Amino acid sequence: MAQDILMARQPIYDAKLNVVAYELLYRDTNNRAPCLLTDGNSATSQVLLNNYTSICHSSKMTTVPAFINMTKEMLEASHIPELSRKHIVLEILEDIEVDDLLIVSVKNYIDAGYRMALDDFIYSPEYDPILEMVHIVKLDLLALTDEELEQHVKLLQKFNVTLLAEKIETLEEFNRCKELGFKLFQGYFLCKPQLVEGRKLNSNEAVMLELMALLTNPLATTAAIGKIIKRDPQLTLKIVRIVNSPLFNLIRKIDSIEEAVTLLGIVEIKRWCALMAVSGEHGKPDELTRHTLLRARMCELLAQNQPNLSDSSAFMMGIFAGLDTLLDTPKDDILKQVVLNEDIERAIREGHGPYGELLTTVDNFILSKWDELSSTYKPEQLNQTYQDSLGWVLETMTRISA
Repeated sequence: MAQDILMARQPIYDAKLNVVAYELLYRDTNNRAPCLLTDGNSATSQVLLNNYTSICHSSKMTTVPAFINMTKEMLEASHIPELSRKHIVLEILEDIEVDDLLIVSVKNYIDAGYRMALDDFIYSPEYDPILEMVHIVKLDLLALTDEELEQHVKLLQKFNVTLLAEKIETLEEFNRCKELGFKLFQGYFLCKPQLVEGRKLNSNEAVMLELMALLTNPLATTAAIGKIIKRDPQLTLKIVRIVNSPLFNLIRKIDSIEEAVTLLGIVEIKRWCALMAVSGEHGKPDELTRHTLLRARMCELLAQNQPNLSDSSAFMMGIFAGLDTLLDTPKDDILKQVVLNEDIERAIREGHGPYGELLTTVDNFILSKWDELSSTYKPEQLNQTYQDSLGWVLETMTRISA
């Protein structure tokens, strides 16, 4: 993929909030939508798809399908690119005119084994020949009133299509769409905390927060770290198990938390504690852990090239920025319970300062808000960092599950 193409992924869930596909959102630096799949770069495209759609699920690495916008160039192409049919769903955009060319092209792609979807669909009888062929219809919740949404669901019942609700912003909207009969769901609603009034952190969560806050301090000592870890027996056991795992290939077993912390070192302890914090027993879907780790890793890598930023602090900032969602606790309540570096806390609360600019830029890239990216970071740098971070998240979650 050319480095002047910006690309991110957005998860598509089933009713149990398992990720079953990703939509690839992309544009070039001139704000144009390039043709991602062409016959001339099929091998490159397949590698690209694998990088963006591989996840760890049920302790195994798996690849889910990619939803890709179908450009006019693809419609008019006389040759269909040779790519894995089971890993691609082609989306017909709402602004493509329904004519004989579209109908023939859709039939050709479906006959060739591709699955196809109608994007941002608003019903009109002229779509009937297309609806007889396509597999998925996407309805935009922001473009339809609740009454119009119900009408569309009823209209589409006579066609053999799967309904996908997109731009879901709240858990309430997700549940409403399930009731209406949608099978697939898209949006960043999982990234918003479902705040529970009066909820208090349990003792394990409180200890983990205190430990992570300490780990943002560059002067933290192994003694101080070990003292906090020992307050949580489960955390102690996990740290000792990590040190004694095949990852470290020790000659003898370590049974002391002090030895474990010394052996791991502060940098490695920071990383493992952050991983345990986001992958704990929160009852949250795996995708939320992926999202949090992706943000943290991108912050870390980008900070390495900024002389006024600490990559270690940037990583922890990325983790803390998502803890309100993981713990279903207001951000202010979390930050009141820990003592963070003033610059980090200001970045998380207000998005101000160099760390705030970094955090906001990373969040905007992940959410594909291309027009809101900071000029401090070059597009090709952000794009490469995103790709590298996806690989790191996959490797890390595979390790965690093992």
